[in-house]
Amino acid sequence: MATRHGSAIVTLPSDTEILITRSFEAPRALVWETLTNPRHLLRWWGPDWCPLLTCEVDFRVGGSWRYLSRMTDGAELAWHGTYLDIVAGERVATTEVFEGFPDAESRNTMTLTEADGVTTLQTLVQHSSKEHRDGHVQSGMEGGMQITFNRLDDLLGGLLDGADTAAERFRRVAGAFTDVARSVRAKEWDRPAPCEGWVARDVVAHLVGWVPHVIGQAGVDFSGGPSVDTDPVGAWEHLAGTLQAALDDPKVAAHEFHVGPPGTMSVEQAVGMIVFGDVFVHTWDLSAAIGRPVDLDPRLVHDMFSGMRHIEELLRSSGQYGPAFHVADTADEQSRFLAFLGRDPAFA
Repeated sequence: MATRHGSAIVTLPSDTEILITRSFEAPRALVWETLTNPRHLLRWWGPDWCPLLTCEVDFRVGGSWRYLSRMTDGAELAWHGTYLDIVAGERVATTEVFEGFPDAESRNTMTLTEADGVTTLQTLVQHSSKEHRDGHVQSGMEGGMQITFNRLDDLLGGLLDGADTAAERFRRVAGAFTDVARSVRAKEWDRPAPCEGWVARDVVAHLVGWVPHVIGQAGVDFSGGPSVDTDPVGAWEHLAGTLQAALDDPKVAAHEFHVGPPGTMSVEQAVGMIVFGDVFVHTWDLSAAIGRPVDLDPRLVHDMFSGMRHIEELLRSSGQYGPAFHVADTADEQSRFLAFLGRDPAFA
């Protein structure tokens, strides 16, 4: 993917406004994801000498956000705000407060447009006074902003170039599960799940239980995570982070070990063949358990459904799959896929 390093343009439409325009050679949907998803924000937001340390996002109108960065000298900087307007894939408006100057709150509106595969991001920063606007401009924001957008450019290129690698596939699927897990309220962890006899907490317990037992045979160390009973989100994030680190390390990813009945394979192959699909399907199970079922990635649904239908007899005989749930032939592919796996697509 071509990059456009250093190409952000800053203009001053009025005495109280700053307009930042930057284009990226990537589809709007992907740019939107990197702008709004904490797992991506942590990889690009802020210049390399002051990257994000933590990123708290409650991405809904009325929800709050807070970013905490740490400079190379150890000093910490923080920003926070509230989401005022969200049009999925197109626009986000928030308040923004730099905690070093708490009286200089601004309203920031990010707008995305796409033409010929190029996505243009425009950010309109509206201050309450010319003094605050000028202070923002004179703070050195443009230099840091150029570096920040360069980092985003590089991340988008990596996501596009590496979209089919095992590491990036797992990052997307695990990230979707993380998003659902973080949305579960405390009282919802005991709600029934689509899997017979399970509650929402059991979906996480299942993954945290069996994955280390299998992948741990390759020498991957899963120790140190919190208990599912006390912190299901933390337990899952520890598991996902350990797996992602293994996949991101070429030596670990290529390490071969004896998995069991499937034979000998690399860590990368084992995660792709055994773990990936389980996390993908259980993302829906967890979301359905809390009454907010998600739409799974249609490409992955199609690929998995196409492959599994041809070995249905083998899958049923393994004892790991119950009978299919009946749905109409005219149902959408996700519903037919879930029904094939024994789920009621209308469960909620």
